Amino acid sequence: MIKASDQLKGMGIGSLFLSLFGGVWMLVALDAQTLLWVATCVLLPTSLLALRAIGVIISSREVRAREPEATPEERARARAIGRQFSWIFLIEFGVIAAVANWLSSTGRPDWIVPAVGIVVGLHFLPLARLFRYPLYYWTGGFEVVACALIAWLLRAHLQAADPLVGLAMALSLWITVLVLLVQARWLRARV
Repeated sequence: MIKASDQLKGMGIGSLFLSLFGGVWMLVALDAQTLLWVATCVLLPTSLLALRAIGVIISSREVRAREPEATPEERARARAIGRQFSWIFLIEFGVIAAVANWLSSTGRPDWIVPAVGIVVGLHFLPLARLFRYPLYYWTGGFEVVACALIAWLLRAHLQAADPLVGLAMALSLWITVLVLLVQARWLRARV
């Protein structure tokens, strides 16, 4: 059984990262719009979600203070999960770099943004299994399908797909953050 403090910490850290990466994808969606659009559509939602995520992380520390000390087995399991997460993250960035280089060297740089979106979506599948969090299957599945569909529909004018891919990715990440934050609030209320 995973301790409530560990669940809250994971939800908080996940929310923080997804908030920030959602902001990066929204920058792709805006495609260098004015500062007003960046502030309204990137900085404001990213900041609000990130601040709430930090609040969840702080809550996890308060809950941990009331829980019994972690056993050696629990600490070992947490380290193993951390190592697996690191490998998944490193592999994701390695695949992104390889795909971007390959597409660039074959004269198809216009496919890079949709391909990166697909890789990011695929990386959620092992994370869902690792963290036993089914929502990540939905997030990853949506991102893969949305990026592939947008790229296929706009394949004749693929540069026009970049803002749509950015928007789909940003919104899917931020919606996932909202669900995580709601679930963290429910969990916090129970402990």
